[in-house]
Amino acid sequence: MSSPLSNQVEQALAELERQKAAIDEIQGGLHSVHSTVTAKNRAVSVTVDSRGAVTAVKFPTSAYRSMAGPELGELLVDTIETARGEAMARTVAAFESLLPAGLPMVDLLTGGADPEHGPLPMDKLLAEMFRTAGPDDDPTPPTPAGGR
Repeated sequence: MSSPLSNQVEQALAELERQKAAIDEIQGGLHSVHSTVTAKNRAVSVTVDSRGAVTAVKFPTSAYRSMAGPELGELLVDTIETARGEAMARTVAAFESLLPAGLPMVDLLTGGADPEHGPLPMDKLLAEMFRTAGPDDDPTPPTPAGGR
């Protein structure tokens, strides 16, 4: 006869294996994800991969030829940043199903989550994690020894 603790450990290990398989599947799919953005004036088109690395720059029209150097440079930077933003959004969307609701994934990936400018909503994140642990579980995280 197995004990309740043994059952919980088995369930936790099974869930860990499911999560690992889901992460492996998502990571495998990210290799084929690319985001291509064409500037409004169609002078430049930029493709980036799921990590935001530029993989192609194309000039679909001859509009770039009449642009001043600084103007073309600014257009390239803006188009690259837009493509990176789209790629980041697609990458985050792929992982969102595995993460607790409310986790600021984009901020974490881009370095926007800065503890000096406000903490992450850890109380909400922990409560969500405990809530997803099971319907009979206490939805609030345990209080540390000596805590309030």
